[in-house]
This record gives sequence, structure tokens and C-alpha cells, in this order.
Amino acid sequence: MAKMAPFNPADLEDHIKMAELVDHGVSAQVALDLARHLRISQEQLSELIYLPKRTLHRRIEQGEVLKQDESERVLRLFRLYNRAVEVFADEERAARWFSSRPKALGGKTPLEFMKTEPGARWVEEVLGRIEHGVFS
Repeated sequence: MAKMAPFNPADLEDHIKMAELVDHGVSAQVALDLARHLRISQEQLSELIYLPKRTLHRRIEQGEVLKQDESERVLRLFRLYNRAVEVFADEERAARWFSSRPKALGGKTPLEFMKTEPGARWVEEVLGRIEHGVFS
């Protein structure tokens, strides 16, 4: 695997940098940072990114780089978290929203939807609706 690209949250909106980050992989520490921001456990994070919890824990402890597909999922979730912070103008409110059950998501939490790309797109659309005052 090529050298790991350094992660900067500002890169989440730059498609070229995102592609580079996914290609090279991000540090497992980035995944741990995401869990802290979302206020979820490592176990919950491992379910979100489809990575066994023992593997995730080992990669974090050993400072390893995530594989491409894992990096892509982590970055997708981080991008949605940043979008929610932008919409709610508050990190705590954004984190709470991810565990809520908005009507637009049919009784599921945004975290449940964010496991897949189509679900993540829907979460992003719901955030856009909230931002523009559309009932969601």
C-alpha cells in the first residue's frame, strides 16, 4: 500500500483529496476520532464501517491504516457528521441527531442509514431539508 495521506477535515469537500485519501487509506485513529465526534462506542463504529471490533481495536492500537473500502466508509461518515454540524451549528446537537429517529427516516436513526452509500445520500438530503426548514 502506498504512503498514507494525512487527514484534514477540510479535505472532506475536496473530491480530489477525498479520492487520494481513500486510495492511500486513512489512519485507524481517524475512525476513533469519528466515534468520539458521533459519541458512539468503538463497537458501534465497527458495525457502521463493517469491520470486526477486534480488528478495528488492533488497527487503532497499532496505528495502522484502514483499507480502501474501510477508509471510504469512515470518510463518508465524517463528511456527514461535518454536514450535520454545519446544519445544526452545534457539535452536540449534531451528534444527538444521529441517534434520533426523524420521521423522514421511517423510524430509523441516521446512523442506521449511513451504513450504505444510498442511505448516506438520503441522510444528506434530510439534512438539506432541515437546513431549509422543510419538515423532516
